[in-house]
Amino acid sequence: MSQQSEEGKFHNERAVVVAELHKPAGRIFSRRYGDIRGLNETFQADLVDIPMHSKDNDGYKYLLTVIDIFSKYAWARPIKSKSGLDTTSAMEDILKEGRIPKNLHVDRGKEFYNKEFKKLMQNHKIHMYSTLSNMKASICERFNRTLTEKMWRRFSLRGNYAWTDILPDSLSEYNNTQHRTIRMKPVDVIKATEKDLRRRVYSKFKINRTKRIKFKIGDKIRISKFKHIFEKGYTPNWTTEVFGISTVRNTDPVTYELIDDRQNPIEGVFYEEELAEVKYSDVFLIEKVIKKRGKKLCVKWLGFGDSYNSWITESDI
Repeated sequence: MSQQSEEGKFHNERAVVVAELHKPAGRIFSRRYGDIRGLNETFQADLVDIPMHSKDNDGYKYLLTVIDIFSKYAWARPIKSKSGLDTTSAMEDILKEGRIPKNLHVDRGKEFYNKEFKKLMQNHKIHMYSTLSNMKASICERFNRTLTEKMWRRFSLRGNYAWTDILPDSLSEYNNTQHRTIRMKPVDVIKATEKDLRRRVYSKFKINRTKRIKFKIGDKIRISKFKHIFEKGYTPNWTTEVFGISTVRNTDPVTYELIDDRQNPIEGVFYEEELAEVKYSDVFLIEKVIKKRGKKLCVKWLGFGDSYNSWITESDI
């Protein structure tokens, strides 16, 4: 092939990469409702910030909340910081009550993704996961609103903000009140009532997949960059870095686990709509030339850290 043909091929490949980066990224699509097969199947956890009035609450500023998404039964523990140690200690105290989930859905905060919390999950054989679509642990967040509303009503009655004192009663009130979704009290959902609840409420959420699985293990893909409403529309919608599919999870809808080019796992799971096929996985774009040495150029690659900087020949541009 002639040099001119080679240059034309190279520029065509880069044009394809640019098109991949800027193609529209969908934001509205079906997400996982959650694994609702039964009790202790999937819990969600979250942190509630209550920084004000810490002096009235022995220095406690946060509330770790956990909910069983099947029964809606919930737990809460006050903590003084978002450190891995404090969050882990509170979660361990909840697990000591005897209910151990198979899965734990959390946000991607450092309060959960740290060595102490991960070790606790490993010790109890709990699969912890997150989604990277700006979608939160929504069931737990709804519980947070319900619980804090109960607490604030008590604040108004008592005339002070000592929330650690009223937390046990507020939590008990929630667990012993009929829940709108399941039409029974969370505390009453036990093994004896589990089957009936599944039939009455959750049968409509059975996995009934008709859509084909788009990606397979080993496929090369890009990840959607979720844009906030005020972000410039002309910036790339997809990552310049290329990732690989490492696991196809049998969820509804299907989700995927990823690895980077150094075989390191990427935290969280991804929906099909958050991933895009890559045609040329070995073609990258130059962000800037750092230095020049004769006909050699040291370049920084668009979307990659400095550890990926490398030397190329001038004719490669």
